[in-house]
Amino acid sequence: MSAWDDLVGMVDTFVTDGVPVGAEDALVPLLERAQGDRFVDRELHVPDAARWLVGLALGYHALRGRAPETDLDRDQADLRLIVTRWLHPARPGA
Repeated sequence: MSAWDDLVGMVDTFVTDGVPVGAEDALVPLLERAQGDRFVDRELHVPDAARWLVGLALGYHALRGRAPETDLDRDQADLRLIVTRWLHPARPGA
């Protein structure tokens, strides 16, 4: 599996199972590897990106609690799309 697959899988786990203590620290090496593979924009500061991914997952849980009637699959698909578009390089080779 690629670092990108591991990274997206970990974010999916945070969404489905909750965000564990130490989540940011677990994301850092995956983000670094994915940057090296050019799947994550190298302009992103890795510790900050990890913190924001954790914040996004925590925000997801807060929003789900406020609107439990919304479609779960659609919510998770939207979140994955947001993460993908945010992390991928805006410019080829960046």
